[in-house]
Amino acid sequence: MRSAVLALLLAASSTVPARETSFEAVARGAERVDALESFLASYVGRCTDVYERQRCESNVATLRRQVSGKTFTVRVADAAGLVRPERRSQGYLILLTPFVDGGGLALTNGVPTRQDPEGRPLIDLVPIPGAVPAGMMDLEYESPFRTGAIELEIVFRPEKVWRLSRRGEKGSYEGVAARFLAVRVIDARTGSPIAARVM
Repeated sequence: MRSAVLALLLAASSTVPARETSFEAVARGAERVDALESFLASYVGRCTDVYERQRCESNVATLRRQVSGKTFTVRVADAAGLVRPERRSQGYLILLTPFVDGGGLALTNGVPTRQDPEGRPLIDLVPIPGAVPAGMMDLEYESPFRTGAIELEIVFRPEKVWRLSRRGEKGSYEGVAARFLAVRVIDARTGSPIAARVM
């Protein structure tokens, strides 16, 4: 009886896929987003025309159904403002602000639920461990951060739209709350990865 139970447990565990541990593995099969601005605009939908509103809202609903549960990857240029390296005893910790602007709409890791005193959305930072390659000096490692030569690759799954009212002015901040599955920091000068994290 005991051996039969053990066999069943082993069989069950063999059907569970191993957790993907590399950025490449998580990104494999993800659909590439070439223009984040267009993707976000289509997902959020700004149906303001009275005569076209019904058709517009129907198109937005259809798109959201089509992308539900799908995984996407996007490369973000000029991303230096989203990352900050901090020296640690074992290397670096790169702090990522997961709030990517896409033409007035944002792609975020989760939903911003707080705002700073000026009313801007706040979201939790994502820490990415970074190791200094053997033989490389700290100054060289920090160089792309100092010069702004940073790009990001993000693997994400869109989940829903969020909106926060602006303080003291008309309008609102809007975006798409996603689940970030993996992120990679890249040296824009060489295309070489600096650090990566699977979430």
